[in-house]
Amino acid sequence: MKKILLIAPKLPYPPISGYSLKNYWLLQILSKHYIVHLVSITDEYVPSDFYSWAEKIGITYKLFPKKRIDFYLKSAKSIFNKLPIQVNYYSFSDVEEYVDSVYEEYDLIYVILARAAQYALGKPKPKIVDIADSVSVIYSNAKEKTSSKFWKTIYLVEGKRMLYYENLCISDFDKALFFNMEERNSFNQPTKTEWIPHGVNESLFTYEKQNEKYKNWVTFLGKMDYQPNIDAVLWFVANVLPHLDRNLTFGIVGAYPTKKIKSLEKKYKNVVVTGFVEDPYEIVRSSLCVVAPMQTGGGIQNKVLESMALGTINIVSSLAAKPIAARNTEEFLVIDDPVDIALTINDIYKNPEKYVHIKEKSREYIKANFTWSIYERKIIDVIKSVVGD
Repeated sequence: MKKILLIAPKLPYPPISGYSLKNYWLLQILSKHYIVHLVSITDEYVPSDFYSWAEKIGITYKLFPKKRIDFYLKSAKSIFNKLPIQVNYYSFSDVEEYVDSVYEEYDLIYVILARAAQYALGKPKPKIVDIADSVSVIYSNAKEKTSSKFWKTIYLVEGKRMLYYENLCISDFDKALFFNMEERNSFNQPTKTEWIPHGVNESLFTYEKQNEKYKNWVTFLGKMDYQPNIDAVLWFVANVLPHLDRNLTFGIVGAYPTKKIKSLEKKYKNVVVTGFVEDPYEIVRSSLCVVAPMQTGGGIQNKVLESMALGTINIVSSLAAKPIAARNTEEFLVIDDPVDIALTINDIYKNPEKYVHIKEKSREYIKANFTWSIYERKIIDVIKSVVGD
């Protein structure tokens, strides 16, 4: 059985964010086919159940816990070496020394995200880098959205640096993987890049639990300390909420809500901030509709895939819709104008029968295109193309 050295800039556990959920499944899949050794930088706190999970799926690991100040000090190097901030942020000599000492024992080096590629660049081994979302594209979009001259400058400089670095990764690695077909195509290197979209847990296709309590909820699902999610929620509250029917509730469902997000519940009678919930799918499945009015960020929104898999009506921005490539008005609703979003939600509330087809077709679309079984077949095929059977 071939051996994979998997390098991660953050611990892919617990599976509560887009990053950790996707790579939680990646590790479970790879461990079925290969001997896997995980090298991961982590925060000081490592969840105690990580160790039992790792033992259960049969992977070994070497963790490098770091204090927050360690990351900040490393990122300051960008002033001098002109590397992207996030590359410096995850640059640690003890990680580099460890990887240098063990990589020759493995058949493949698999790196999660371009920011961790520094540990494999130049090494004479078969290599795959899972770029996932192109950060240079994300920063280019963010630069156009922000009104702050400071952040516009940061996004401009960091975007250029990341574009250079992502191209360097594509050139040096045997394969570079992307979630987003459009982002993959923008690099114009079809033989070096692959499109492998997210999956969803297939149990969602048969999930039917509902609760009347949430039937008039307009729900946003996502980890609420993630800036693009914060931006989306604040935009919705400022621009859409004032136009919603007074009988509707805007439910913000997700772990780690910031103080600013929590304050919305006190400021508005028809806003509920749940924080972490054991089963968010009950809320999503029961909701009138789910919204993903993403203004910043990029890549595939796993929350949209999950809520579509549950058979809910999803109203998404153009930014959130592009990577999913479903049909507008058939599998979801793509709307950017805030008043039009509100009018559509009010119409769903008053005339739900007009939108029943979206519930059915959204589930069918995800089942046909975005499951972890499909992801597994694609990722194993790519690995075999690099290292053989």
